[in-house]
Amino acid sequence: MTPNSRAELFFLARALVVGMAVVAAAGLVGRALVDSLRIHHQEKRITVTGSATRRIRSDSIVWEASVRSQDASMTAAYKKLASDMPVLLQFVKTHGVPDAEIATSATAVSEVHPRDQNGVYQEQVTSSYIVEQHVTVTSKDIPKVEKVSREITDLLDRGIYVHSEAPLYIYTNLAALKIQMLAEASRDARLRAEQIAQNTGAGLGGLLTARMGVMQINPAFSTDVSAEGNNDKSTLDKDVLGVVTASFALK
Repeated sequence: MTPNSRAELFFLARALVVGMAVVAAAGLVGRALVDSLRIHHQEKRITVTGSATRRIRSDSIVWEASVRSQDASMTAAYKKLASDMPVLLQFVKTHGVPDAEIATSATAVSEVHPRDQNGVYQEQVTSSYIVEQHVTVTSKDIPKVEKVSREITDLLDRGIYVHSEAPLYIYTNLAALKIQMLAEASRDARLRAEQIAQNTGAGLGGLLTARMGVMQINPAFSTDVSAEGNNDKSTLDKDVLGVVTASFALK
């Protein structure tokens, strides 16, 4: 290879290296420019969370009671339940609860198995049978059903094994309430965004995105929050919290 050929080859190699470096640098500059524009674009919005709270009172009550009978003979257990159940129903009706608000379940039966001296259940032996039936009252007259739920245990003095569950308090207009609270929380989010924009010297543009969180229905004066949403049914008065996360454009 002649000296001239070596010089030409060296020149070409150096030109190739320089060219690749220029391309790589251009790529980095281009990527940096894209990232800069992306960051700049992200800074042109503001995301806030607005909230709305409402105190509500339940408008419906659901209460359940059950009668149980236990005997070594299944037939005797059924007979006792058959005589006790009408007494329970009559007690509820005499307190002013109409038939339309009363529902009864099918009779359930279970076996009781004794344990041996080692505490192991003897599945092959049945010492007694338990038969049980439930009564459920659903009503708009909350005070009336509350009174029945408190006084039903009077039947214990008459030899009737009755168990009263704690009443459930329901608010039946949640669908309409959610729409109202969505509007209130959205207005609150807008006000928060406007205040932040004013304090930073920016102008607030239009709404970009909005997402409503799950409703939190808690006992009055409670502020518990869960990812799934709370739905209290244990109290008559409840506090409802609705939140909206909204993003607005900045001018």
